[in-house]
Amino acid sequence: MTKINFPALFQTPLHKFKHFLIFGNDTTVFERSISFVQKTLSLPLHVKGESDLLTSSTSQLSLFKEESGSPMTLVPNVTDKVIHHLDHLPEGIFIFTSEKARATSKLVTHFTSSPQSLAIAAYASPLTTSEFEFIVGEINLPESFQGLLFKTYQNDYMGLLCALQKIKLFGEVSEAHYSSFLESQASVEDFTPLRDAFLLKNAKKTAEVFSGLTSADLIAFLRTLTRSFLILFELIPYKNSPKTIPWQKVTPPIFFKDYPLFESALSRWKGEEIQSVLETLLFLEHKVKYAAFMLPQVTQSLLKKIVSRETI
Repeated sequence: MTKINFPALFQTPLHKFKHFLIFGNDTTVFERSISFVQKTLSLPLHVKGESDLLTSSTSQLSLFKEESGSPMTLVPNVTDKVIHHLDHLPEGIFIFTSEKARATSKLVTHFTSSPQSLAIAAYASPLTTSEFEFIVGEINLPESFQGLLFKTYQNDYMGLLCALQKIKLFGEVSEAHYSSFLESQASVEDFTPLRDAFLLKNAKKTAEVFSGLTSADLIAFLRTLTRSFLILFELIPYKNSPKTIPWQKVTPPIFFKDYPLFESALSRWKGEEIQSVLETLLFLEHKVKYAAFMLPQVTQSLLKKIVSRETI
């Protein structure tokens, strides 16, 4: 049998498989599975639609054209149609996903019975120690701090990724600053209008929406905005570049509906401005928690970033 539940993925030898099917109902676990497979096999990841894949697998290759298939291809939302084309795919690793397939479906049954395929059940799952160690990787953190991170984010994968990005920017973390990284992130949806207005440098809209924020929301909002600017920080190499942004590899992960937002935001912010905003957000979070900064002070500091781009 080559069907496993998501937690078993981290103890599974992946190099003997060519095709992976991720099925289930938790899209965050889909992302976690894709990330682990891609990083473990150390191959660049490209995305291709099922219809394009089926067309290319049935077409006749020219004798005078070298095949240029990518080493690893992600094909999201596949159907049973793909089954009859698996034997005709070009060389390489393929990751297929399906939110509709279930354990007894034809698609899963086929992948389970093939020795070169692995079916991964992606249902809600807390972080395991193996996954946590994989994500933390080579970041040099004290063991006591790692234990606190694991306990805090065991049920918040996105929060852990955001916390680790902040830690990388912050540098070496002393025990006195542990608490700054040990609170789960708020839902982005709660602050979407304000986040979007700020990312797009719409000062008027930002000021208007800020009026609906309360002091009790400040930490949650600052962390939501930090996550968004960590994404922009990751995208800096693609600013004014002809290269396509590899959305599947960006951390923290981005919901596909937000791709246009971040592309537009990237065109509006310079690299040094993004760095300055991140430093300001860390500064403001510390001041809100330990120096009783209130909403007017936070609002004024952040609006400066849009209007005059001053650095605190």
